[in-house]
Amino acid sequence: MIVMQDKLQEIIDELKVTNAETFYHSIHVKSYVYKMLKCMNASGDTSYSQQEIEFICKGAILHDIGKLYVKNYILTKDSFLTDEEKDEMTEHTRLGFEAVEDVLFEEEYEIIKNICLYHHEREDGKGYEQKKDIPLYVQIVAICDAYDALTSDRIYRAGMSRDEAMELITDGKCGYFSDHIIGYLKLVTE
Repeated sequence: MIVMQDKLQEIIDELKVTNAETFYHSIHVKSYVYKMLKCMNASGDTSYSQQEIEFICKGAILHDIGKLYVKNYILTKDSFLTDEEKDEMTEHTRLGFEAVEDVLFEEEYEIIKNICLYHHEREDGKGYEQKKDIPLYVQIVAICDAYDALTSDRIYRAGMSRDEAMELITDGKCGYFSDHIIGYLKLVTE
């Protein structure tokens, strides 16, 4: 387990050096995820164990790790992506899954692998993999990912206000999220 944790830390450190924007985005996502999990557990809606929360938070940090394998000019482009560039960017979920799968073979790490592969999936089956039945913890990471992406400054645009981001999420402009998890996101971002 310690060897695997060291390998994960090496991957995270590589992301920090290679693409600081993605690294800090992942740290923000993890923070929102942690708050949502604690809030949902406290309300009785979920009953994640401390170990599950740790794995989910580790998955939140690693969710965009596949971007290490996407051409840097695509990640730093300050204009619209071409269809070919969008296709390559879409691959980051599969590439991230493969990267962590090479390090995390034990079944207990399925949480992290699922987050890497499915964090762009939505409940209506729209997403990169077009999978409908995604675990709740992946939906939590996905909504936190969308929220932070909207509210953070990017090379191609300024970040939105909390209210603007919430309006887009609530209106389904970022894909479909359940009212249930939208409510928790609103709660932890007030």
